[in-house]
Amino acid sequence: MRTAWSPLLASAGLALAGAAPAGAHGFGQRYDLPVPLGLYLSGAAAAVAFSFLLLGLFLRGAPGVRAYPRVNLLRWPAVRLLAHPVVLISVKVVSVGLFLLFILAGLAGDQHPLRNLAPTLVWVIWWVGLSYVSALGGNLWALINPWRTVFGWAEALYRRARSGRELSLGLPYPEPLGVWPGLLLYLAFAWVELVFPGRAVPARLAGLAIGYSVITWAGMFLFGKERWIQRGEAFSLAFRLLARFAPTEIRVTRRAVCDACGLDCRDSDECINCVECFARANAADREWNLRPFAVGLLRAEAASASMMGFILLVLSTVTFDGFMATPAWAGLEDLLFRRLPGPGAVRLLAVQTVGLVAFPILFLGVYLLVIRLMVAVSRAPRSVAALAPTFAFTLVPIAIAYHLAHYLSFLVIQGQLIVPLASDPFGFGWNILGTAGYRINIAAVGARFAWYTAVVAIVAGHIVAVYLAHVLAFGTLRSRAPALRSQYPMTALMVGYTMVSLWILAQPIVESGTPSPSAGGTAGVVRIPADAVMPELGTGRLQPVGAGKTAKVKLTYRLLTSTFHDGTATTVADLLYAYAFAYRWGAREPADRPTYDPLVAESTALIHERLAGLRVVRVERTTRVLADLKMVQETPVVEVYLTSGGGPPDEADSIAPPWSTLPWHLIVLMEEVVIRGWAAFSKEEAARRGVEWLDLARDAGLRDRMASLVQEFGRKGYVPEPLKGLAMEDEGRQRWAALRAFAEKRGHFLVTNGPYILGKWSQDSVVLGVFRDLSYPLGVGSFDAYPIPRRAYVARVEVLDGRVEIAAEVEQLEKFMRTYALVRKPFQPGASTGARPDVVEGRYVVVSPAGQLVRTGTAKPGADGVFRVDLKGTLAPGRYVLLVTLYLNENAVNPDVRRIEYVVPPS
Repeated sequence: MRTAWSPLLASAGLALAGAAPAGAHGFGQRYDLPVPLGLYLSGAAAAVAFSFLLLGLFLRGAPGVRAYPRVNLLRWPAVRLLAHPVVLISVKVVSVGLFLLFILAGLAGDQHPLRNLAPTLVWVIWWVGLSYVSALGGNLWALINPWRTVFGWAEALYRRARSGRELSLGLPYPEPLGVWPGLLLYLAFAWVELVFPGRAVPARLAGLAIGYSVITWAGMFLFGKERWIQRGEAFSLAFRLLARFAPTEIRVTRRAVCDACGLDCRDSDECINCVECFARANAADREWNLRPFAVGLLRAEAASASMMGFILLVLSTVTFDGFMATPAWAGLEDLLFRRLPGPGAVRLLAVQTVGLVAFPILFLGVYLLVIRLMVAVSRAPRSVAALAPTFAFTLVPIAIAYHLAHYLSFLVIQGQLIVPLASDPFGFGWNILGTAGYRINIAAVGARFAWYTAVVAIVAGHIVAVYLAHVLAFGTLRSRAPALRSQYPMTALMVGYTMVSLWILAQPIVESGTPSPSAGGTAGVVRIPADAVMPELGTGRLQPVGAGKTAKVKLTYRLLTSTFHDGTATTVADLLYAYAFAYRWGAREPADRPTYDPLVAESTALIHERLAGLRVVRVERTTRVLADLKMVQETPVVEVYLTSGGGPPDEADSIAPPWSTLPWHLIVLMEEVVIRGWAAFSKEEAARRGVEWLDLARDAGLRDRMASLVQEFGRKGYVPEPLKGLAMEDEGRQRWAALRAFAEKRGHFLVTNGPYILGKWSQDSVVLGVFRDLSYPLGVGSFDAYPIPRRAYVARVEVLDGRVEIAAEVEQLEKFMRTYALVRKPFQPGASTGARPDVVEGRYVVVSPAGQLVRTGTAKPGADGVFRVDLKGTLAPGRYVLLVTLYLNENAVNPDVRRIEYVVPPS
């Protein structure tokens, strides 16, 4: 059938007539808390405060600060086998191999984030997974760090080639620098993770890794491998900090080994977690110990201002990551975005960068204020500068807890991607290990699990932090009374941060309010803002409405947007150009002009008749987090003004919703094809003009001519006249380049933003691929109404003096874990089981005794939920059959039909 290939009904003007509005949703499930969120927050805060009371009553000193139980794992032969040099070298070889594979996959593989190993390996397995290993197991990074390994190999080769000479220059490291180089590099990494829009693009990730490698190896070359790792290698600093909490440590028992180290690794004459000393020590002097959790945070090694800053940076960036998913940040971001000049992408980067930098400064200010209060209330002869670095280590359990609460469910779900990617790391269609067909089980964890994990982790982390702060206070201030007093401000900080952390984590997980509707309307006399626009009939140019204009209806739409098949993002320009198309090709006079099609005119007649103005109010921006991938979801808010509604609100909604299933550049391309006389939009117009019906896929000759047009438009960055000011030439070039790449890869130009993409075709069959880009805004549960459609039932029918009353029941879905039940309950108008209220429509048919249809109609529910059909005086005397049914949310499948005898007595 020709209609399967023609895009005429998908062209922008016709898409306006058939689109349905929808509300904004997150990517994941939502979870209804069994009790209000405030009770969780207050309960968690109370638990932390109660832990302070218990510690104040029973803690009398600083236990475990210096001497704590240890179990040397190297005493057992099996563990010694794991620590054998051959095993350790093999692990390092694998680590370097994975690093090289990551670089090659990023540079040469498919650039889609989910089809390339690089993003999943970096953001999920390495950053999230290794953080958990470091905090809950030990500092594995010290063994598998590929930069350390490669430079160590280069050192060994250089010594052998140059008779023992060192590869490093061995310059003295400026001690006043502390770990500031590592802090700045970590801040740059946090910017890439949270702000940089190309963080999921494999080639960009590989390029950034190469750049970081150059910096790291340069630092090692100048100052020595271990010195730079200790001061300037950001990830060694981060993983080593988390590993202070871990239940394992490496230890060298011989003091002479540490005396020759020069890295200041001793703590009270003990050499703990120094990789350099451990590598040079004899086997008899080495220990790999099990120890209690968190004792590594109580070590007496000298802390510095730069290390305190690093700890606060780690904590603040992971908190900012969560804060970016809250409505509070969305509102602040939108406020700042609208006040800044320049292109939208640059403004968004600027706002998020300011937020990223502001959070550590805010944390530092609050922390120093708390330390100042500690000094004041304890009346101890200690300065803020002396106490602040020491107590900073007590914040590490909070950072670990937040990391656990924020990322664990993402690691479990998104980490499954490593299974198919192990077989096809480049995205070339390989199946090396036979696992390429594996599909993620998104039901592995749910929103309920994520919420309770967050509650337990946050509360436990803060309680551990309170305990560590108490122990350090006793060890630092020596006297019990000042130590206890010093903990009042610190405990207040922990209680407050507990509540703030849980509130932040709750925003993307739990339902805490009523969702905003997609389309809200007002009726009456509505003033149209002067800056609203209207398309000009015949040209489509968007002209200001001007002052003093009014309408009868104003509808406000919050539009879901997602990426088109060619990778371009939906923008306001796509939404507004649909109107321009409708007015350009739907003007009937003169009928012989090249930009006219009767089918477009017919399909958009209501728009021409009733549209009075359009206004883009704002573009709301929300950061969506999907494991390693963070995307900015844009939700344009558009006002549509109509001269009349023409019926129920739902009907008004469908007259001119701002929507387009096609990107503006494809519409422009199709317009140019029609204007040049190569094809026509509709079958009727094609027959009248004697040309082909526009076909974006099967017509090879037309495809070639369209390809030349795309190349021509791309060279000059062509943007149509109606979009001047809404789309720049640079965007035009990017769009035409994306369309050209799509056509070269797919062999056709049929680009939409629908869930299916045309793959291949023949005369007898068509193969469609499923398309769901990561920017797709509807998450788990969004389509529950389709696989489990609910129905309405006629519960009771009564005939009262010519009036028929119908009481309704509706099905409600009750879920528990993976099971569900449909329960019938009385219908109540306005009641909602989802984002929008349930809508029940009554329909009836009257059949005469002779079997003839004499009357049909619909019925609306009253305030009491009862449907009433008034037939009095409308039928001749006789015996009739009345058939009634009810539809819930337009579900007309297998309706419940009730048959009623209806008698009209003689008058």
